[in-house]
Amino acid sequence: MGQLRLSSRSRPVVVIIEADAADRRSLCALLSSLDVEVRVYESAESYLAERGGAPRCLVSDVALPGMSGLELLKHLRAADKRLPVILIGEDSDVPAAVAAMQEGAADFIEKPHADVAVPRRVAQLLKDGGVDVRH
Repeated sequence: MGQLRLSSRSRPVVVIIEADAADRRSLCALLSSLDVEVRVYESAESYLAERGGAPRCLVSDVALPGMSGLELLKHLRAADKRLPVILIGEDSDVPAAVAAMQEGAADFIEKPHADVAVPRRVAQLLKDGGVDVRH
């Protein structure tokens, strides 16, 4: 699929990695209230192969085909990437949540709470990184 660029103009880049097309659209819609450029990928491998620019935040599903979101996080941390990563997983997946936080995820959000938590957390992480976005 590659990346989908939803506008530009020196706005902070937020990457979404989600295999399910409906969930990708939903995450894009959730972030539409923020003044950010959203780039969307259907797999961790497609993100790593095409990675361009400098994202300020990455939001990934834990359960991706091929390289999982947790494996992607480990890969980024091994390369000393300090990019804030939010992982999204099924509710009550405590082992994945614990592993994500141990690997340095900025947050682990359960899918039923993504509609409220994802835009709020992305805005907070960008603000903490010195970027103010409208919300």
